[in-house]
Amino acid sequence: MIVDIVSQMKTVNLLVNFLQGDLSRCFSYPFKPWEEPTLPDTSLYGLPTSTPESQGVESAWLNGFFTKLREDADIRVHSIAVLRHGVLIAEGSFKPYTAAFPHMMFSLSKSVVAMAVGIAAAEGKLQLSDRLVDFFPEKAGLFRSQTLSKVTLLQLLQMTAGVKYNEVFSVTDRDWVHGFLSSECAFEPGTDFYYNSMNSYMLAAVLRSVTGEGLVDYLMPRLFEPLRIPRPRWETCPMGIEKGGWGLYLRTVDMAKLGQLYLQRGRWETEDGPRQLLPESWVNDSTRRMVPTHEKANPGYGYGLWSFPVPGAYQFNGVFGQYVVVLPHLDAVVAVTSGSQNFVSDDTASIIAEYFAPDAAGFHDAPLPQNLRALRNLKGTTSHLYALPGMAQPAKAKGFFERFGKGPEVPPLPRQADALEGHVYAFSENPYGTLMPLILRALTHNDPPPLSGVGLSFSPGMCQLTFRDAAGGETVLNAGLDADACRSDLVLNGEHYPVSAWAHLTSDEDDRPVLKLSLCFLQTPCVRQMKFIFYRGESRVLVRFTEFPDVGKATEMLFHLVSGGGGTLQKMFSDAVRQQKLRGRLDAITRPIARGAEKEDESMPELF
Repeated sequence: MIVDIVSQMKTVNLLVNFLQGDLSRCFSYPFKPWEEPTLPDTSLYGLPTSTPESQGVESAWLNGFFTKLREDADIRVHSIAVLRHGVLIAEGSFKPYTAAFPHMMFSLSKSVVAMAVGIAAAEGKLQLSDRLVDFFPEKAGLFRSQTLSKVTLLQLLQMTAGVKYNEVFSVTDRDWVHGFLSSECAFEPGTDFYYNSMNSYMLAAVLRSVTGEGLVDYLMPRLFEPLRIPRPRWETCPMGIEKGGWGLYLRTVDMAKLGQLYLQRGRWETEDGPRQLLPESWVNDSTRRMVPTHEKANPGYGYGLWSFPVPGAYQFNGVFGQYVVVLPHLDAVVAVTSGSQNFVSDDTASIIAEYFAPDAAGFHDAPLPQNLRALRNLKGTTSHLYALPGMAQPAKAKGFFERFGKGPEVPPLPRQADALEGHVYAFSENPYGTLMPLILRALTHNDPPPLSGVGLSFSPGMCQLTFRDAAGGETVLNAGLDADACRSDLVLNGEHYPVSAWAHLTSDEDDRPVLKLSLCFLQTPCVRQMKFIFYRGESRVLVRFTEFPDVGKATEMLFHLVSGGGGTLQKMFSDAVRQQKLRGRLDAITRPIARGAEKEDESMPELF
C-alpha cells in the first residue's frame, strides 16, 4: 500500500512537470545518445523476388491494394512489403520514406521478445510456469505483494498478470525491475486481460538473467543472422536492459521475414540448410492459445501477437500503424510501417482484410500468365507514393532533353523568396517549440532546448533554414522547396536522426509570405510541422508548431495509461484533464507558438 501511494505521487509529479512544459524534469535519469548513428543498410534483402503472377497473384489486384492505401489520408503509410509462398512479390515506400531505413516497431517488439522466450524455453533455460519473482531474489522488498508473487512467465506473455506498474513508470524510475516487483496487481493473475508493455520488459530482464546476454546478443546467432537481418537497434532502460515492450527498429522486409517464419512454423532455409529457429509447438501455441481481450478490433491475444479480422490470420502490431499480418489461408505475409493517427488499429487493418480475405479474387493456387500491362501499372503506382498531403507534384510531360537523360525541371523560385532571402529572426517567446516532435521527445527521453531563432536562404528547388536554440547550438536544414524532399542527418543532443524536409512558400489572404515546413523523422512515425507567417513592414514572424500524429491524441493515451494504473490520485488528475480543466495549458504545450522579430545583426549574441 505504501509503495502504491509513492508510485502514484511520482506519477502525479510527472504529469505536473509535463503540464508545466518541463520535460527535462519528467525524466528521472539523463538522456544518453545512441553510440552510433543509424544509417541505412544496403545489404541484400535475403528473400527471393518474383512478379506477382509467378506466385498466383494478380498485379492488378495488388495495384488496387496499394491505391486504396494511398487514397486514405488518415493512414500515412511509410513502407509496405508483400510476400507469397515466401517470395517478395511487391513492395513500396511512400516518399520521403524508404524501406532501407529501420523503423520504430513500438509494441511489435513484444512479438520478438516472445520469440526469444520460446527459444530459451526450448534450450531448457526457463519454463512458462516459472514464477517471475524467483528470477530476482535480490529485488525482494519488505512490502512485496503476495498476489504479484504468483505471476508466471506465461501470464506475462499473455498480458494476464494484472500488475499495475505500466509504461508511465519507465519515465519516473531508474530500476524498472524493482519498481515492477514492488507494485500491486489489479486482479488475481491469470483471470483477466490487462495490456502492459512492462510485462514484456520483465521478460527481457528474465532472459538476461538466464542467458547472461542482452536480447540482441542472444538473438543474433539464433534468429537475426539466420534470417539475414542486420544487427538491429533496440533501446535499453537505464539499467542497460532492452526495453522489451518497445524500442526495436527493423526494416520492413525484415518484419516480413518474422511473419514468414511463423507461417513456416518456425522453420527457415539458411545458407547451411534448413533450420528450426523456433519450435513448431511454440508457433502453434502462440497462435492458438489466445486469451480474450477488451479490444473490439482485436479480440484475442496470444504470445506477443493479436488476432486479425480474417479467419485463421493473426498479426504482430505496434502503435501508429506498424503491422505484420500473417495470412495462412493465402500463404501470404503483409508488413507495413506507418505514421497513423490511431494507436492500435486503423484503416490499414480493414484494407488488408478486404484485399487478403479468404475469397480474395486476386489470389490463385497456380501461377498465372504474365500480365505486363498490369505489372507496369503496379510498378507505376508503387513508384509514385507520397506520405505527406500536398507533397506529390503533378506529373509533367517529358521534354526533348529530359527524354535523353536531363533531370526533371527544377521549379522556379516563388516571388515571396526575394523578400525573405537572407533574413534572420530571433524568437522572443518560445518555451516549448523544438525541431523534435513532442511524441518523439517523450519516447526517446531526448529533450533538446527550444528554438531561439531562424535564418532563411533560397535557391531554385531549395530552402535552407539555419536554426539556433536556447543553448547556443546551430542546425542547418535543407528542405526541398516545392520539389523532392531533402534528406539529411539531424543531430539533437548528440543523437543522430535521419530526416527529410519539404517546404512550400506561398501567401495568405492578406498577402503575407507563409512558409510551411514538414520535417519527417524517417525511422519514426513522427513529423514536425512548422508554419512561418511573416508580417510585411513590421519585420515580425509568427511560427506555429504542430506535429503528426496529433500529439493531443497521444497525450490522451498518456492519461489513459495513468488512470489505468489503478491509483486514486492518478485517476483524479487524468479526469481533470479530460474534463477540460487543464485543456488550455495542454494545448499550449502540444501546439506551441513562437513570436520573433528580424535582426540586422545575424549573430544576435544577446538572443542566440
